[in-house]
Amino acid sequence: MILSVSRRTDIPAFYSDWFFKCLADGFVLVQNQINPKKIAKIPLKKFEIIDVSTNLVGDKKIETKGNIEGIVFWSKNPKPLLNQIDKLKDFVFYFLYTLNPYPTWIEGGLPPLEERIETFKELSKYCPVIWRYDPILIADGIDVEWHIKNFKYLCENLKDYTKHCKISFVIESYSGCSKSVHAPNEKDKNILLENFSKIAKENGIQIEACAESGDWTKYGIVPSKCINGEIFEKLLSKKYANLGLTFKRKNNKIDGQRKNCGCMPAVDIGRYDTCNHKCNYCYARKSKHSSMYDTPQGEIYDRKTELEFE
Repeated sequence: MILSVSRRTDIPAFYSDWFFKCLADGFVLVQNQINPKKIAKIPLKKFEIIDVSTNLVGDKKIETKGNIEGIVFWSKNPKPLLNQIDKLKDFVFYFLYTLNPYPTWIEGGLPPLEERIETFKELSKYCPVIWRYDPILIADGIDVEWHIKNFKYLCENLKDYTKHCKISFVIESYSGCSKSVHAPNEKDKNILLENFSKIAKENGIQIEACAESGDWTKYGIVPSKCINGEIFEKLLSKKYANLGLTFKRKNNKIDGQRKNCGCMPAVDIGRYDTCNHKCNYCYARKSKHSSMYDTPQGEIYDRKTELEFE
């Protein structure tokens, strides 16, 4: 199982203590996002290889225990979790770090940009960090030239700490999206993509499009796999290299995500309406604000998980 922490809320920023308590308890309760009265109890046990034996013809038999093969974290401000990152020493993991230069009326409640850049650099000492520059939007004082200038600044600051940047354009149809922001028109999109591609290439960064329908290969931009099985193959193979093992994904299915999403299957443990950032384009704001510290109420059932690698 790959654990997603989380598409639905910023757990590293606001709920690190909650997350580490769940790991210590060995399970997490996850509310069904469609039927809130259904509560999945998901085991959280670190994946371990207990024994490796080889038969007479050279085939290896591997005995394992636990179900968390890897963790992918999503955050705009992972600094609170960074302060406890030693608690993850037995896991393989990486971060998707959204780092935008927007003013506070678009993204409120965040540390200053320079502090977030330093957090990015520090975090990269412990795990791969994938930069997200998204969603790209147009608003008062924020136009194509603004984006090109700020994207260049961030690329130059992050080039030694990441090799990937995920981008996408704002989706105005989300209920949490303010009427004061909108997506660029097609002409402006192409200007941005052309310039972003050039800037990123100059800084050794590959741009990847997150769940976007357009074909941007002419700009050298490829489709994204935000929850990326290839990264976990490398991390797991490195961890168990002393046993002579390599890991491969079992399948390539997309697990119920929106069209054009290239993510591998993962179990998300977040809950909508619990993020305390004040982003005026939010897709995870559905109804009344709550907290991950609130115990979900309803019918609890045991949810089985699968190993995704072999």
